[in-house]
Amino acid sequence: MLDDHGEVCEQTVFIELQDGTIIYLFDPDGSSRDEMVGTIKTVGVSAFCAHVEKLALPMKGVESKYHSPEDEISLEKGPILFFGEIVDIDKNHPTFYIDIGMGTIGVDLCHQERDSFPDYQIGDYIRVGISRKDLVGVWDLDDTEGSGWVHIVANHVNTPSGNQFYSAFGLDYVKREEVKDLIMTGAREGVEVQKNVYRYVEPTSGRTLRLLVADNGYLVTAHPETGGIPTGMLKENLTIPVRIVSVRPDAEYQGTVYTQVVRVEFADGTRTSVFDDDLLCTPAMVGRDGKVMLRMLVDMLEKSKIVDRQIYAEPALPLLEVNGRIDAIIVPDDPGDAERRYDAVVDFGVGKVIIEIDKRYFRLQLKEGDYVRIDGRVDLKGIE
Repeated sequence: MLDDHGEVCEQTVFIELQDGTIIYLFDPDGSSRDEMVGTIKTVGVSAFCAHVEKLALPMKGVESKYHSPEDEISLEKGPILFFGEIVDIDKNHPTFYIDIGMGTIGVDLCHQERDSFPDYQIGDYIRVGISRKDLVGVWDLDDTEGSGWVHIVANHVNTPSGNQFYSAFGLDYVKREEVKDLIMTGAREGVEVQKNVYRYVEPTSGRTLRLLVADNGYLVTAHPETGGIPTGMLKENLTIPVRIVSVRPDAEYQGTVYTQVVRVEFADGTRTSVFDDDLLCTPAMVGRDGKVMLRMLVDMLEKSKIVDRQIYAEPALPLLEVNGRIDAIIVPDDPGDAERRYDAVVDFGVGKVIIEIDKRYFRLQLKEGDYVRIDGRVDLKGIE
């Protein structure tokens, strides 16, 4: 479907799964582009307005009568069916996440069946029948290391939780060209705060862009920087017991690691990745128990009517969905800063995380005791 200017605004995309099964997806946002044809990508799939039923026996997989991208979509071929195990349930937006054997998809129930939503639980096997199958994102999650512009796009622009530059700096940085212009301005005008590390304060938002530059002048990476622990905050209240599972390079250039991703396991067994742009975690810590302090760059924030404290982790990137309770609100002493943002401490059950709430969320009128849902990048701010 084309808009008034001849640009594609909606389309249908055929994809081949790892086992060779071919399915088609509705792409309402143009996430897939012509140059992606024939390439291997990680995609997000959502079954929208789905009819589901419980299975008596365990079953995972996809049933499709399509055999080629040239196939014409027709009623004769019947619906594409998914079978899988419920591995997560989002109670705020009645949605199941089911493991179909080659990945996890989201399943949004049709309105006629939403009354039965509480009857399902993690571990149930279900059949997903008639539904609209949506493409909800395309990423290179198997190629997140490296440096330069491609690395920045994969890790900080085109991420499952959103464009981090837009989240930090506002509407002026929705498009990639605008992000690139910001980075180039930061490279010219940024101040070196330590070897290879530069900071540039974006004038409209007052937020900081962090740039990593090699000795030869090559721009390794750049990303919005989250703040530190607020002055006067007792760090003991923010430390989370974890086991350090692994450390992998994130931004790397000519054998030097500039940023890294640390995999941690919380006390309840949940594992997640956290972004470590200060290289606080050393390889010697892997396999040991420790305590960490975390901060999030908020991509999405909303009040929740459901009393819920848990997290959902993105396997490949340091991204989290946090459902929790606001335990404290910290307003900056500087009146100018207070007009732009304030901090909040959110308890997610097995730990607490600091988030920065900017003025676009002031309308929520958040207070201590409120329950919230947050998506965003999670940063390591301390480790013991």
